[in-house]
Amino acid sequence: MNSAEIIEKLTYYQHSSGFFNERIVCEKNWTAFKYWRYRILRPIIKLKYKAFRKKHYPTPWLSPASVLFFQEWLTKEKVGAEYGSGLSTLFFAKRSKEVVSIEHFKPWYDKVVELFSKENITNVNYKFIAPEETPKDSYDKMIFERYDLMKYSELILWKYEAYYSALNEYNDGYFDYIIVDGRARPECVFHAIDKIKSGGLMVLDNSERERYTIVFEKLISWPNFTTSNGLTNTTFWVKP
Repeated sequence: MNSAEIIEKLTYYQHSSGFFNERIVCEKNWTAFKYWRYRILRPIIKLKYKAFRKKHYPTPWLSPASVLFFQEWLTKEKVGAEYGSGLSTLFFAKRSKEVVSIEHFKPWYDKVVELFSKENITNVNYKFIAPEETPKDSYDKMIFERYDLMKYSELILWKYEAYYSALNEYNDGYFDYIIVDGRARPECVFHAIDKIKSGGLMVLDNSERERYTIVFEKLISWPNFTTSNGLTNTTFWVKP
């Protein structure tokens, strides 16, 4: 699929998923109709999403439209990576040639290793990379300087340097898709850009969060589409 076809498919699955096309979340205001609507619909959406995930098990914690799209788009020739692991890893491993998965929390890492064993998953390069316990004397700033991000240096999660740099060992253009759904997400996005091939996908979950607006600003020239379940968003970018 080219970028236009990918956006068209995402649009189709968003509108046919049966979920809201955008977030209905509102700030607390007991006199506002929209807030009461959100309060009433929130538990209904959560139950509906839970049922969706059960029906499509194993399912990543992405929007329903994302899951439906990936069920069609993924093939056993595609190679992917993800920051953050779990049932998503199982989902992508069953549909991809190879998956590189990066996890920062050891107890969860151990549980997922057991899951791989039970499911006989052998095509995942699973990496446990913990955050630095003490600050380092210096950090690699090349990527942040390239994207003019050093002016936000006080916001950069430097202790996750090894984590967000974990794909450096792979050649540029190695991956067909990269899912960012773990720690230090903007940092992961910018360090993973070179590793996606042209026409490949960068996917950011919970993309509605204010800290992630910098990703939209820097990838403004990439074709993109934001999917939603009504409470949280998942945004896709297609690399030019």
